[in-house]
Amino acid sequence: MMCEKCNKNTANVYLKNSVNGLFAEAHLCSACAREALYGQNYTGLTGGDFKSQLFDAFGFGKPAAMTESAPKNNKCPMCGLSFADIAQSGKAGCGKCYAAFKGELEPSVTRIHGTSKHTGKIPENMSSRIFAKRKIEELGAKLKKTVAEQNFEEAAKLRDEINKIKSESEEKKA
Repeated sequence: MMCEKCNKNTANVYLKNSVNGLFAEAHLCSACAREALYGQNYTGLTGGDFKSQLFDAFGFGKPAAMTESAPKNNKCPMCGLSFADIAQSGKAGCGKCYAAFKGELEPSVTRIHGTSKHTGKIPENMSSRIFAKRKIEELGAKLKKTVAEQNFEEAAKLRDEINKIKSESEEKKA
């Protein structure tokens, strides 16, 4: 595919931008992408590679593993990977990595997916428990908000609804 801007070079950069639900996308060569990102006064790379500067231009910056505040010796208790290993490969070693590095992974997962809560498929035998847990969390947030607004009648209704859901889920366990 040829660059959409100069129509001379092979496009090796794909840019996609979303603003208020409107998408703009372009297939550009490296030279046109540099110009698009850095403007006419671009004088060359100032250290690092073009890919990392492209991420910086879109606000992704360095992974937490590259900052001073990230724990360097912390390893996953199950697979033994460090967060630096995960940041370098882009893949977690096992399911326990997400719990071990929650603080470091959560901002990236939220930025990429829009949330850090799983919303995919749920096993049938777990669905009622998970739906009850999510409903309780949702109602708990509403309860805090209504108490802060001093709407105590609504807060009492929400409290009763939470207690009802909790008792129903405990009956199902037994």
